[in-house]
Amino acid sequence: MTTFYYDPQVDVHHRLPVAAALTTSFYAAPQVPADARRLFDAGCVSAGMNRPIVTPVRASRAFGSSLLLAREWAVTELEGHLADAIEASYEPRWDTALGEFTWGLGLNEPHPRGQFNAFLAAAEAGGPGAWTRLSAAPLARCPQIVDVDFPAMALSRAEWVDGNLRLRLAPRREDPTIFTTFRLVGAEPRNWDVHGLDGVSLDLSTTGLTIRVPMVTADLELIRGSY
Repeated sequence: MTTFYYDPQVDVHHRLPVAAALTTSFYAAPQVPADARRLFDAGCVSAGMNRPIVTPVRASRAFGSSLLLAREWAVTELEGHLADAIEASYEPRWDTALGEFTWGLGLNEPHPRGQFNAFLAAAEAGGPGAWTRLSAAPLARCPQIVDVDFPAMALSRAEWVDGNLRLRLAPRREDPTIFTTFRLVGAEPRNWDVHGLDGVSLDLSTTGLTIRVPMVTADLELIRGSY
């Protein structure tokens, strides 16, 4: 058994089977990584995750948190087992109308299950050491795209390549006569050129770079100019 929660006021342990340590280890990993890894390894054996996983698996936080930790600690064989089970069981899907990627988890619910989706999304975004770095200190300041009019407009790509910013516009409904704006903040205060789409305008101010674009699907690149 493992303690899932502990109430120090009344000295009560909420004891569950060792598999419950898969969730406990997620929260403990950035604080006491050695102890968290011991809990995690024991939980994986208890839950049968140390071998190919029989699918379908039930909806649970444990698979998302375990995939995140497998990637955090670069446990590649376990990562493969978990990714295969999640892909086969959890109904990954795009809602093209809303521009959202979610997991249905086989629950047949009208809306995606928030907590379960949060763990799965974190696992998709994570990598070796990412959870520890995120919990240990504030993220380093970096340029960001903000004020996107989602879901009317989404960005399916926002990537820095050789110092230039490549974006992919993905509006909910295309209409080249309608325009929307978003901002680039935190970048060096320089002039920028834009390539790839006609009708785009840029307005540089002390609050950042405002980018005005038509509501069309397109790739564009913001290229560094002079200061």
